[in-house]
Amino acid sequence: MNNEELNKAIEDLENYINQSGLKDTDSIDKQRLLDRINELLVFSPDNVVLLNWKALCYELIEDYENAISTYEYILKLQPDNKEIRELLFKCRNDSLLNNTHKTNLNKNNFLYNFDFIQKIPVNILVISKILILLFLFIFYFPYFIFSHFDNKILNIKDYTKFDKININAPIEYNFLSKNEILNLRKKFVEKSLFNKNNYEPNSSVFGSIQSHKPWWGLVSCLDLNYKGDYHERIEGPSKVSIQMNNPDILVGISLPYLPWNIPYFSEFCSSDYSKFIPSYAAYDKDNNFITVKYPFSEKILRKKMRVNNKSTRLLLQLSGLNALDFDYKYAYIFDTKNIKMFSEKNSAKNDIVFFKDYIHVGSSCKYKGGCNNISPMQNDLLFSVISLPAELNIKLWKNKPLNKYSKADIYFKIIFENKD
Repeated sequence: MNNEELNKAIEDLENYINQSGLKDTDSIDKQRLLDRINELLVFSPDNVVLLNWKALCYELIEDYENAISTYEYILKLQPDNKEIRELLFKCRNDSLLNNTHKTNLNKNNFLYNFDFIQKIPVNILVISKILILLFLFIFYFPYFIFSHFDNKILNIKDYTKFDKININAPIEYNFLSKNEILNLRKKFVEKSLFNKNNYEPNSSVFGSIQSHKPWWGLVSCLDLNYKGDYHERIEGPSKVSIQMNNPDILVGISLPYLPWNIPYFSEFCSSDYSKFIPSYAAYDKDNNFITVKYPFSEKILRKKMRVNNKSTRLLLQLSGLNALDFDYKYAYIFDTKNIKMFSEKNSAKNDIVFFKDYIHVGSSCKYKGGCNNISPMQNDLLFSVISLPAELNIKLWKNKPLNKYSKADIYFKIIFENKD
């Protein structure tokens, strides 16, 4: 995103905030607003306006710890900003009052419960202690309780007995109506593992699709200093159709940052594997386990690109578009091989994350009027392949589990194989 696009995006966000009012938005809108702010901060991490909105959003959802840290970061950038210093002081007071209120409630409950406990029969107290100890063991040593299921999946190496999943080719969505797109989705779901009576595409995922708009094509690289109308970016099969036409591929692969189409990346830019169309998929009913394979190349592993002033290998992003459609909202990467997460501290390999993917019209394609595409960028789902073969083992849940070691509702493995 260049400076002009960034300034336009910030201006649009400011208009939205002024019209809706931060305090009047519900929790979901605040979370989406935070997501949008974080997207823009990727391109301008020291933008004080964005950081200020971010801190205010955290305050409104009573996440005072993040609000305080954001205000403190702004003061590092602008030590003489009196307004931010006052907001930080107020935020710390609000945090203190909030914690004091919770402490008083806990004290009152304790005094009440102490009198009540003295009247409970001894045998019930003994059973309660045993249950508490059992709960504490499960809470503090979950790996020993739940790891059996994960290890069972990791030990599966023979996929020949799995039910093979058909991979549907991508098709062109350009200028179709929203109903035509959703009807295509329904037809593909009818032939999938997740077919059910009266299936309707999830409105939070597909509801923002706009009729008669272009879609991003299977573009792998950007032309350097391009001055045309960008029609090449929408030509041919649509990128999103790889996922929408293959509902069983619960977690897809996308390119969050497209490299420049220069000789350095020419092999990648002209390759078929850069489109990230699965070469193989299969399902193990006994373990509720899907395996997907992608062709990749040793040649691209040696290439580096700049992202946020950081040198990195080619970045890929996991996309939960299909998972969300079937209500698998939560994910955790419980094992990897030859994979490096972009964020070492905040990633799906460290803890449970929730997918946010949805389709809407954005301006990233630069084609007049914008294109239907997937958003947002999720830093906790960014990774690089560092050697081949490589794999990610992912656990998916419909409801947030007790902990990341809990048995998954469905297991999903992604394998990258050398195409040569």
